Amino acid sequence: MTFSVSAQQVVYFKGVVFKKNSPVTIAFASVTNLSRKNIPEVLSDNVGSFRIQAAIGDTLLFKKTEYTPQIVVIQSYSPLSVYMQAVIHLEQVTIKEVSKQKELNDALDNYKKKGQYYTLDPSVLSVLISPLSGLYELFGKAPAQARKFQQYSKQEMERIEVAKRYNKTVVKKITNMPDEDLEDFMFNFTPNVEDIRAWTDYDIISYVKRSYAYFKANRNSYKLQKLN
Repeated sequence: MTFSVSAQQVVYFKGVVFKKNSPVTIAFASVTNLSRKNIPEVLSDNVGSFRIQAAIGDTLLFKKTEYTPQIVVIQSYSPLSVYMQAVIHLEQVTIKEVSKQKELNDALDNYKKKGQYYTLDPSVLSVLISPLSGLYELFGKAPAQARKFQQYSKQEMERIEVAKRYNKTVVKKITNMPDEDLEDFMFNFTPNVEDIRAWTDYDIISYVKRSYAYFKANRNSYKLQKLN
């Protein structure tokens, strides 16, 4: 009982806020005691030191722009060393998407003009209504080429969409992997467009880290064969 009362005593706790994996300290990080709303928020000073009222078992929240919020539960009276993770900003590849889309659409229009047909996905009804043009669209050489190009253009636009958020620059920044591994990794671990559309930046970072850990453990299985 004596220990329990002592543990709940509110005193001043001191500590220093550091950048994770670095001796660099973080100035002006906000420190909030989530367990005691009556205790005001404080800021770390210009060398990262802070001092806040709390008790053993209290939960402290550390926040700073450009850093991931960090929660620390006080477990002893020793000075606290808090490490905050800098936010990783994913870079987007600059792509002239509108121009690319226009080029692909123009190419499809040219296919239509050459074949003198009006759709790339003819229905049975079109064959019945206009037998000659319908049959040509179903079996003609130009329509078949056009449909192949339509599929290619769809895949190309999806590839561009993925590359805007998942590219060598992004992967290198997250993992700092050697250049000789980058091509092999990108070839084997590039996500599909549905994933990219659904994922947040945090999801992409987590996926890259998990995938790279697996890649390093099984590197020989993912080496691309070099052509002579």
